[in-house]
Amino acid sequence: MTSKIERNVYLVGNPNSGKTSLFNSMTGERRHVGNWPGVTVQKLEGITSTERATLTICDLPGTYSLTPATPEEEIVLRTIDEAATGCIVNVVDIANFERNMFLTTQLIELGIKPVVSLNCFDSFSKAGGTIDLQKFTNFTGATPFPTVARTGEGTHSLVEYIAKESIDEQTNCENWLTLPEEWLAAAEEVLKLKQTNWQKAKPTQRYSALSDLIRLHPHGADPKTLKIRENLAETLSKGRAKPVKITDLACELATDRYRRIEKLIAACASLPGKNIPTWQEKLDSVLTHKFLGLPIFALLMGWVFWTTFSVGEIPMGWMHSLVDSIRGFVQTNMQDSLIKELMIGGIISGVGGVVIFIPNILILFFWIAILEDSGYMSRAAFIMDRMMNSIGLHGRAFIPMIMGLGCNVPAVLATRIIDNRFQRLLTMLLIPLVTCAARLPVLVLLCGTFFPENPSVWMFALFFVNLLVLIFLGQMTSLLFKTGENSPFLLEMPPYRLPTPSSVFHMLYEKGAHFIEKAGTVILAGAIVIWVLSVFPREVPLSFDYNAELAELNAQKITVQVSDQIAQISHKRDIELMEGRYMARLGKLIHPIMRPLGFSWRETVSLIPGFLAKESVVSTLSVLYLPYSEHIGDAMRKTGMTPLTAFVFMMFTLLYIPCIATLGVIWRESGSTRFTVLALIVYFAIAYIVSFVALKIGEALQTSTAWLEGLVIVFIAVSAGWYLLRTFIMTIRGNRCNSCASSNKCSSRGKSNCSGG
Repeated sequence: MTSKIERNVYLVGNPNSGKTSLFNSMTGERRHVGNWPGVTVQKLEGITSTERATLTICDLPGTYSLTPATPEEEIVLRTIDEAATGCIVNVVDIANFERNMFLTTQLIELGIKPVVSLNCFDSFSKAGGTIDLQKFTNFTGATPFPTVARTGEGTHSLVEYIAKESIDEQTNCENWLTLPEEWLAAAEEVLKLKQTNWQKAKPTQRYSALSDLIRLHPHGADPKTLKIRENLAETLSKGRAKPVKITDLACELATDRYRRIEKLIAACASLPGKNIPTWQEKLDSVLTHKFLGLPIFALLMGWVFWTTFSVGEIPMGWMHSLVDSIRGFVQTNMQDSLIKELMIGGIISGVGGVVIFIPNILILFFWIAILEDSGYMSRAAFIMDRMMNSIGLHGRAFIPMIMGLGCNVPAVLATRIIDNRFQRLLTMLLIPLVTCAARLPVLVLLCGTFFPENPSVWMFALFFVNLLVLIFLGQMTSLLFKTGENSPFLLEMPPYRLPTPSSVFHMLYEKGAHFIEKAGTVILAGAIVIWVLSVFPREVPLSFDYNAELAELNAQKITVQVSDQIAQISHKRDIELMEGRYMARLGKLIHPIMRPLGFSWRETVSLIPGFLAKESVVSTLSVLYLPYSEHIGDAMRKTGMTPLTAFVFMMFTLLYIPCIATLGVIWRESGSTRFTVLALIVYFAIAYIVSFVALKIGEALQTSTAWLEGLVIVFIAVSAGWYLLRTFIMTIRGNRCNSCASSNKCSSRGKSNCSGG
């Protein structure tokens, strides 16, 4: 029995060409997710087997050409040498045949003969398109396979072909997509300067030679290379009325590529007209309308938000009951020990408190899958692009941001819909500044206690300040880290499609498994750390023999008065125990840092378990303040907390470091410990600075009877003036850009591809 062949397969294609859908269809979701060596760009691998071979399939990031514009696209170029030793499957969206063939042409120019997946073939055929596959092979040297990745049609034949012992090399063909002789000769001259030739050179070396020929700024080039470029321009100028300049070589090569592509398509295919169905045009005219588009999108997002956190409340209640049942089972059946306390107070409470959000996450990603597969998500990104640009983000970032109002954890996971890595990291940085539902108990408690006349107004004021901070951080980050060129926001409007159950299920399975596997491990570790700080040291010197007093009371006849005394003594004992534990010691240790904000050590301590879950802030305050009054608000007043310090404390709670679940997901999704640590520093610094400024403004305005109202007016007035000024400036700039754009009659393909190889 012969052993199976092992072969590496690399999927290369344009964004939105169906590449990942083809990957899912070929692998059946047996995937491995990691990072490419040296970078934090996700690497997606899966394995599929046939009778003859075991195929390791790698889904490369989507790219429009081999000229990298983002770190994701750079991966394709960096991997091309390795991919050339295996099998490259070029996924071509045949519905956009000409544009997708640009990347195919580049691959063939470098001496690579890819297997071509002509994807979305069903839509192409239904629209009246035809293609002669044999002629396509004869004129390109590549073997084509019609596929419909969403349904799996044609995938089996593609896999069986790749799994052959030796993939057929099409040698007897007239390849129309190879480099013209003039360009090939010039590239040979450049390679000679590098002590090699075209035949021996690797694909990346050939690409480098072509890049040297078309470099837009030739003045810094090697004199010998510059001479080769001048000779090439002279050769290309023969027979033309207008000579070709060396600065025009990039566009010359791009134009020549499209000329070859058009010749190929004319010879072997009949493309359907670009007529969009009337119903799609009418739907787009409404969904992307200048004025109606945004309200419609807001209604849809409201529906997604409502179902995620309202409909999800029912299964979340079931999950909560399950966690309570497990806790009760452990409480009843385990003997009292340190392990039992760890199980109940650390593992079950910590991990269980996050696992209950799984239904919400699945509902969230169900709707994201529906919107993505239907084609609406691209329209939504188009609608929101202008608004999100005000904080340095693209339109797609709005989806995770609005989901952050419910829970930051699924919101960070949702950043995967953002293709650009810088945009994705910036969105991750900003999401924890979105007020999640876990922070609401703190706002409800303190606004109701210290501002009983109009608590909703003050809650709105806090949300407003929170929004201002988010916008300011987004703008500052985008300005500080902006490169010389803005990365283009390339957005393709796919046709409307009916989502398939398999694609929706695949997304739900992937997100659910990722949440449990990745975030769960971090949550478990964090829960154990918080528990250790809360229960050690075990022996704490007490000022009174509480146990003896409790034993005496328990020996008496149980009455309402005796029960109250037992509860009161137990609470005092628990508070004194907590004050002797590492948690309280840590709070008192860092209290000098927080004292300038007007916080007592109790507020400082409550912020520590808030790192595990923001709801823990209220529960910790309840324990620490209960001896002073049955009502926590009255207790806070008795110990000296004022409306101003309450306002500052709420503001700090909204802005300071996120919970450990969110932090863990940020670490996993970013793939960078440095980014995560930097984010923690930024969150704390912003919370501290904003809270300190608010405290000082409030203190300065305390001579007025309406000092807090004055504080809100100052915030609103300054922010409104700043926003209006910025909007005015952006409008002027936008008008200038639009007038420039309208005066430049440059085709889209020229703008996309003339700038590189």
